[in-house]
Amino acid sequence: MGPDFLCVGMPKCGTSTLHSVLDRYSDIYVSPFKEIKYFAAKRIGYEGGARALFFADHWAARQERKALVRISRRVLTGKEPARDLLWAANFAFAKRNLDWYKNLFPAGQVSGDLSPAYHSLSRAEIDAIAADFPDLKIVILLRNPYHQIWSHCRMSSRGKSPADRAAFFRSQIDYQLDLRRTYKSLVDDWSKAFGRDNVLVDYLENMKIDTQDVARRIISFVDPDPASHQQLQAFERDYRVFPGAQVNMPTDVHAMLLDAAQTRLDGFETIDPERADIWRTELADMKVKNTQDAEVRQA
Repeated sequence: MGPDFLCVGMPKCGTSTLHSVLDRYSDIYVSPFKEIKYFAAKRIGYEGGARALFFADHWAARQERKALVRISRRVLTGKEPARDLLWAANFAFAKRNLDWYKNLFPAGQVSGDLSPAYHSLSRAEIDAIAADFPDLKIVILLRNPYHQIWSHCRMSSRGKSPADRAAFFRSQIDYQLDLRRTYKSLVDDWSKAFGRDNVLVDYLENMKIDTQDVARRIISFVDPDPASHQQLQAFERDYRVFPGAQVNMPTDVHAMLLDAAQTRLDGFETIDPERADIWRTELADMKVKNTQDAEVRQA
């Protein structure tokens, strides 16, 4: 019992699209509600349970309430099987422990837990997961760190109208770097716990070009059956979920965001030198444009 793989983020790098593709178009089992977050409960400060679900103002509680309503509606309208509602009820109301977590996944079927919150776990927390699930495969989705950080900032601003928008976004950038400073440390921490051969890194940029190709690559990785990639049903190549709302960036946030992106990219050449070079070139071009725009404003 338990999952065969974890998708551990990064946030805003296509994990929702991957969850939707696996759920709708493959034989890989993923939970009706994407972000289980079991291993990150203490880190995010949310242990779940019925009382928290109904009364807590934590972002995870709001997320779970929306998911429970969505699953209920889809079951009642015949768009999802009744077993999904039973799963949701167990997820929402049962006592959360390791046995509860294991039983969220069906025996005898390749299954996965897609929880971007796991990107913030420490090496000790990752090692604890490996002690209980030593054979897990790990999937990590990344994107140009500038766009990843800014997309996360935009998500954090939903429903908020801060008096000082620039200060709000600067605090969000610092917060994200505190959670996970570099992409390299994310890949290294999971690779040291599970072995580099059991960690697959892919990119949102690839997903935007051909979502099917990325999905096939991930399915073949998590399911070693040579026929596993053939389980994927046909769908549009650029299939995407949640494109995200547009938010205007305060002028003085741009330079800080560029610096944060460079920090997050530190050492990534040891993971993927070609991708690191592409991203560094993009960041350099953004910096030149930012300097030119500043000169125009001053003039």
